[in-house]
Amino acid sequence: MGHTLSNHTKHTDFYAVKSLKRGDAKAFDNLFNKYSQHLYNFSLKYLKSGEEAEEVVQEVFLYIWEKKGGLKPDTSFNAYIFTIAYNIIKKHFNKKAKSDAFKNDQIHTLLKEENALDKAIDYKFLLEKVELIIDSLPERRKEIFIKRKYHGLSLKQIASELNISPNTVENQLSAAQKHIQKELKKEKLAGLLFFSLFISI
Repeated sequence: MGHTLSNHTKHTDFYAVKSLKRGDAKAFDNLFNKYSQHLYNFSLKYLKSGEEAEEVVQEVFLYIWEKKGGLKPDTSFNAYIFTIAYNIIKKHFNKKAKSDAFKNDQIHTLLKEENALDKAIDYKFLLEKVELIIDSLPERRKEIFIKRKYHGLSLKQIASELNISPNTVENQLSAAQKHIQKELKKEKLAGLLFFSLFISI
């Protein structure tokens, strides 16, 4: 209960990433099972295509496996894979942007703006900043948010574990999301849409 989110993330992923770095296929499977659905949902919100979202998940974990020797167990694995996913999604957009049907899309405008800022933006740093904001939430609200967003538990499962109503869980999640979005706007961070999608998984 008293751990910060960064410690929470380290305790849950540190040993798995360390094993994966040594080529442990079971550790790879465990991380895939933990994060693949989150990455799929995240990608789907951008791409609006289940097939393309599935491709992103496969590309992310293929990249992770190929680059496993360079993994850093002490850093946020969560931040790392979402950054990889976001960059892959942008490549998909670049392909789509060549078609007339895509030219007027809202994301295309965002993409053009962010392309100009890419060199100045460290998405991994910004995602870790979001984790710090999450860590500043009241203890119970943070616990609910982590169970939902990081562990993928349903509202009913969280309600049962914490002996509260599903409605209370939903209200706490909504309050957490509003707080995070408010803090992001206050910081005037680039890539706000990216993070809004991340926290609404």
